[in-house]
Amino acid sequence: MLEQIDTDVSRLKSIQTYIQRVADAFAAVLVFEVAIVDEHLEVIAGTGKYRDQVGIFYGSGSFNYKLLSTQKNYLVSEPTKCKTCQHCDLKDTCKVLAGLLYPIKINGKTIGSISLYAFNEEQKEKLLISLPNLNDFLEKIGDLIGGKLNEIALYNQLAKMAEQFNTLLDSVREGIIGIDYNGTITHINHSAEKILMVQAYEIVGQKTEDIFTGVRMKELQKMTEPYVEKDIFYKNNEQVSHFMSTITAVKYGDEVGGFVISFRTIGDIRKLAGRVIREERKYSLDGILGVSEAIFELKKKMRMVASTDSTILITGESGTGKELFARALHQESLRRDGSFVAVNCGAIPENLLESELFGYEEGAFTGARRSGKPGKFELANGGTLFLDEIGDMPLHLQVKLLRVLQDFTIERVGGVKPKVVDVRIIAATNRNLEEMIRAKQFRSDLFYRLSVIPFYIPPLCERKEDLALLIHYFLEKYNLIFNKCIKGFTDDALARIYEYTWPGNVRELENAIEYSTNICTDSLIDVKCLPVRITEHFATVTPVHCQGQIKSIADLERNALIEALNTFGSGSRAKEKAASSLGMSRSTLYRKIKELGLQSSYAD
Repeated sequence: MLEQIDTDVSRLKSIQTYIQRVADAFAAVLVFEVAIVDEHLEVIAGTGKYRDQVGIFYGSGSFNYKLLSTQKNYLVSEPTKCKTCQHCDLKDTCKVLAGLLYPIKINGKTIGSISLYAFNEEQKEKLLISLPNLNDFLEKIGDLIGGKLNEIALYNQLAKMAEQFNTLLDSVREGIIGIDYNGTITHINHSAEKILMVQAYEIVGQKTEDIFTGVRMKELQKMTEPYVEKDIFYKNNEQVSHFMSTITAVKYGDEVGGFVISFRTIGDIRKLAGRVIREERKYSLDGILGVSEAIFELKKKMRMVASTDSTILITGESGTGKELFARALHQESLRRDGSFVAVNCGAIPENLLESELFGYEEGAFTGARRSGKPGKFELANGGTLFLDEIGDMPLHLQVKLLRVLQDFTIERVGGVKPKVVDVRIIAATNRNLEEMIRAKQFRSDLFYRLSVIPFYIPPLCERKEDLALLIHYFLEKYNLIFNKCIKGFTDDALARIYEYTWPGNVRELENAIEYSTNICTDSLIDVKCLPVRITEHFATVTPVHCQGQIKSIADLERNALIEALNTFGSGSRAKEKAASSLGMSRSTLYRKIKELGLQSSYAD
């Protein structure tokens, strides 16, 4: 039965033109007609009488159908007497006197067949006489077609891998350049184009040594280990750019075939280093900057109690860094490997706060998760729970919190089974809890449970001696982030910074420095670069100048250094403490002392 139907494109049909050329080539030297049928029983290629059948589908009564099922080769020598042929719809019109059908396989699976047909007695006689040789011949033809399919599959796979590889190269932030063994640039990723401000076609094909200073091919060809953190320089439009690079050999077996250069700008390296250092120090007491006596004493007392499990209450104005101190306490404690979970009691709606703190069971309320949900106490088990803005906690929840502090068991909303939790509580507030107690807005028994160890963080206006260090730190931080080289402040701008009251404390100071660094286009930040709230503050107030005692960031740094050394002393251990309070390493402190000419005054 012949059918013309839609079907998925077979693997043989994907190389139909190639298969037809193969069929034509072999039909030219053989006396038989050739037909090639795919796994869907579609005639893909044919010669002679079968050329007109290309595109036709054979039915289930054909030998091709039987071959696909058994995956065996077949010889049809007497079609009129063959049982299979008796079921074929073409038996009355078929002129084939003999046929040899052979499966085409790939990876052990039959994907079609190739057949030789005799239409006269002479062809039939030659087919039967040459049967062993023809079987070998058809096997080799099948292997040839299968090999072509494997070749195409491999090519497609390699093309896909190449596309994935290029996508990967273009997704990384580092600039990447590929060069051959002789130093000719063969590839450049998108990041490299952006960093170098060129198009790929402008640089591919050029010699690396003509593009970069610091790359010597003779050295690369002799290297046994990758070059790491190698300085290279690039000149474009009279501007020289400095990069930090890693150069790695590309080997084919034991033979070096080329090299890969990955590079980043020095500015990016500095930003990354600054971010890593800040993150490492961010949540430690040493990482909290300050040279004032108040901060020094505060950190000293916090170190004394950090390793205990006593409940701590931190008070202070907004922006003084209460959470920063809480995280530092956790990091200095024996619970540092546990979780630090922070909850802002004033930011969560009252009707949700209880379930956020204590969790809830399945079906506790409409919209509750089917499996329930653990609360912050459970999430902080084994670690520290920081209750920020504790003064905003509703009175009915204060009762429940007091119960937790007494026996360290919680009950989920909608639950009946208490759960024991191992949590250290650190609470914080910017409100006066004692006044709230008198106004019956806060429970006195909870206050005494929370303030076992109270700490007060003084506002910035009470520790102006910390301003110099903080200004220097934030300016350096945002110079790195914004890739700027601002050296300091004008006298007038610095005077206003010192006279401003900083109601937002350290947070406001950092935001002000970030804002000023963003919009400053000169080497010094002047008054017009300060936030409006600061300049407006002095619209009717004449600022009191700093009497010329601090003129620049260098002066700020020098004074902060002297202040720290005077506070801690000049001994080796004392200098280590001074360095820690300044947020720098001991080696950096010694280098700064030497640079500022303070060796004689502060020798060990």
